[in-house]
Amino acid sequence: MTDSFPRQQARTRRFTLGAPRSFEISPDGSAVAFLRSRGGSDPVNCLWLLDVATGTERLIADPAGLPGFGAEDDELEKARRERTRELAAGIVGFATDSAFTLAAFALAGHVYVARLQEDDPAVRELPARTPAADPRPDPAGQLVAYCCDGALRIVDIATGEDRAVADPEGAAGISYGLAEFVAAEEMGRTRGYWWAPDGTALLTARVDVNPVQRWYIADPAQPATPAREIRYPSAGTPNADVSLELTRLSGEHLPVSWDREAFPYLVTAAWGGGADARRPPLLVVQARHQREMRLLAVDPATGLTSVLRADNDPHWVDIVAGVPGWTADGRIVWAADSAGTHRLLAATPGQHAAGTAEPITPPGLQVREVLAVDGDTILFSASGEDPAQVGLWLAGPAGCPRSRWATGRTTAGGRAGPRWSAAAT
Repeated sequence: MTDSFPRQQARTRRFTLGAPRSFEISPDGSAVAFLRSRGGSDPVNCLWLLDVATGTERLIADPAGLPGFGAEDDELEKARRERTRELAAGIVGFATDSAFTLAAFALAGHVYVARLQEDDPAVRELPARTPAADPRPDPAGQLVAYCCDGALRIVDIATGEDRAVADPEGAAGISYGLAEFVAAEEMGRTRGYWWAPDGTALLTARVDVNPVQRWYIADPAQPATPAREIRYPSAGTPNADVSLELTRLSGEHLPVSWDREAFPYLVTAAWGGGADARRPPLLVVQARHQREMRLLAVDPATGLTSVLRADNDPHWVDIVAGVPGWTADGRIVWAADSAGTHRLLAATPGQHAAGTAEPITPPGLQVREVLAVDGDTILFSASGEDPAQVGLWLAGPAGCPRSRWATGRTTAGGRAGPRWSAAAT
């Protein structure tokens, strides 16, 4: 039988199996954790660790050796996989603590943790409730937050104590810590909670799907099975009601306020870098007509928000993944349209608010995504004259005053591309 292109594409699931993905890099750059199956036709992802200095890889977690492997996913996980176009099985997502000592992931609705800096990672299941989704360690690596039955819960790794920190208490259609359909399907936001840098609180999305219309889908292959009810916000109909709260581990729940009538879409949220209390949490919200997007700063003491910048377009405002972010010197990284180009900005909150933030990338270089902010260095992907070519770029101070920035590109052939500098006020 001919091994045709369609057969190869089907066997490799669009040539995605066996390719590394979902990278997490240690703070010192010495190690990289990632997901990959064992081969181009193996659909089961494992968790691996790469030692950068030696180039050796070490298997951290193999789903085949864990309890529950092969069990059918719950309805919530099926919906999440559909929205993210997930084709693989096994471990399809993980998160680490800030020191890169611990990784947490879910498999078949159970929560597992693995130590990354030990010779024997000793994968361990936590006594969390099931079905669990989206487990994420706190920055100190002592607690793991996860979602279950509409509640956001935390489990203590050392003691196994498990409790809810945000709970709908049986209210129908209410959930905490999960991304709603519009966010996951249209905005690329697959999470609904964010740990504070000191681990004492979380920004938590509250989603009420009761306004969303019901649809009933029958399976023609199973005529004896009742139709399945789903919530789907078709164009022009009500969306889920999404709000945000500051959830403290001490039990306090502080609502975060903004004009949700005018800006119902919560695009993303981000905490201030490090432990600097002067850097407030940031929100990005968008109008339903998607012609205006606002960057908001949150007062963690009151929950009130202030507008740092408002981006408008008569037709469409694009969402650029990876922003906002904070540099070490207190600048907010953002992307905005200027001279017909998605351009990168790095400016103080005051400069953003005053409208004096200047782009640090030139016209014609289309910023696709901000991948990381490390100190004062920004790693991002962008396209030049050829939109089919996407390169990696670095922006940051290059041995000169911070009012000057430099960036470089590496092409597919491995040669350094042009270098340039631009003033950043």
